[in-house]
Parts: sequence; structure tokens; C-alpha cells
Amino acid sequence: MRRAKARDIDAIVEILQTAKGYLKEQGIDQWQADYPNSDTIQEDLDKHQAFVLMSDDQVAGYAAAFEGEDPLYTNLVDGSWLKGGHDYASLHRVAISDKFRGQRLTPRFITALVSYFYAQGARDFRIDTHPGNLPMQKVIANNGFEQRGTVHMKEADHISTERWGYQMLINDDED
Repeated sequence: MRRAKARDIDAIVEILQTAKGYLKEQGIDQWQADYPNSDTIQEDLDKHQAFVLMSDDQVAGYAAAFEGEDPLYTNLVDGSWLKGGHDYASLHRVAISDKFRGQRLTPRFITALVSYFYAQGARDFRIDTHPGNLPMQKVIANNGFEQRGTVHMKEADHISTERWGYQMLINDDED
């Protein structure tokens, strides 16, 4: 895994487009509007929150991740965060190229992202997914995240706005 670079945009857009197609085939309306798109990726790059998973010099996956307050996670409903505050890492737009589908790279990518931010001092991690995205829910749960409630995306970017919010806390045993 490494930070994405401008030269990766075309590969990232292709990954997200095929992910949109896969979600559509599954009957999931996640990412079926004009989001995410190349402008979204450029914004991720500009904010230094774009990451790619590499396999044999090919971009195999994409995710946006950052530390600090995430406006999406400030209004959790139908539940509560295990720990409040603004000191956490958020993972978004996790997608793997269809060329690598079935190789179980998504859990490894999430683990790499968590490990990276853990090394930076993060101990609280948050991620969300569509209520109908059962494969991603399984990956998230198997990576140690616990469903904590519901968040809502910006309506302009999404057909349906409801997402399930997940959290994982990693406690240091040194206490």
C-alpha cells in the first residue's frame, strides 16, 4: 500500500467504475449517482488522503482515509459511538479492481490502512457501508469493526443516503 499519486487517477477511476457496476449487478444503489468520480479522487489527492493497494506494480485497490473529525460521522443515529470526540481515522471509498476480485484483498487493504494509521497514533477507526452491501459488511465485521448506528450521506451525491456506521477501537496493552 502507498499514497496515491496523480498518475494513478485513471486506474482509480476504472476501479471505481467497475465497483459501481458490481454494486448495480447486486441490486445495491450505492455509488449509482455521479459519485465517486475523478473530481472526488482529485480532492482526495489534494487532501493527501488517497491510498492505493499495489499488486505486481498494478493499482489493485483504492481507498480514501484520514485522521480527524469526519462530518459524516458527527450525526450518528440509532446508536452511539463507543468513544466520542474527533480523534479517529475514517476509511472511505474502499474498492478493489475486478481484475483482483476473489483474492481477498479487501480485508488485507483495510488491515494495511488500519496499521498505517495505528503507527501514526490512531486508536479509533470508523467506516461505513450501504445496508444492502452484505459482502462489505462481512469484510468490515471480520476486520474487527462493530456496527454502531446509521449515518447519512450528502443527498446530492447519492441515490440513497443511509449507511451503517462501524467503529473499531484498538486499546494499547501498556496501560
